[in-house]
Amino acid sequence: MTTAIHCAPEKTVKLPLTYSVADTAVHASAEEDRDYWQWREKEAIKAPSEIDVYCFHDALGLMYPMNWATSENGECESFMLAEMYCGRVTDIYARIGVRYFHLRDYSHLQHAQIMARVKEEFYQGRK
Repeated sequence: MTTAIHCAPEKTVKLPLTYSVADTAVHASAEEDRDYWQWREKEAIKAPSEIDVYCFHDALGLMYPMNWATSENGECESFMLAEMYCGRVTDIYARIGVRYFHLRDYSHLQHAQIMARVKEEFYQGRK
């Protein structure tokens, strides 16, 4: 038996179920529950996209930022929202020079890892 979960309008994922959807909480094993939430976290991750300065500062003003960090020369900065999007995944914002970015990833990422992800996406091939 499978059930469809609609994650986004353009994407439907089929998950195999070994129990009835009607009584999920009663028959779900700990392993199935863990697998489901790990799958949800992976699906919540979103690649970096470029945003404008206003979106960056709007996000900064939503709530006290978590893990706010800057490079030594002030060229780069990143922060996360303290509220999780799903499990351990949160919205992350970054600035490199005068360019601003948003991604969604695990909240345990360090500033250097965030910068590496953004640079992989937007600065490939540039030296």
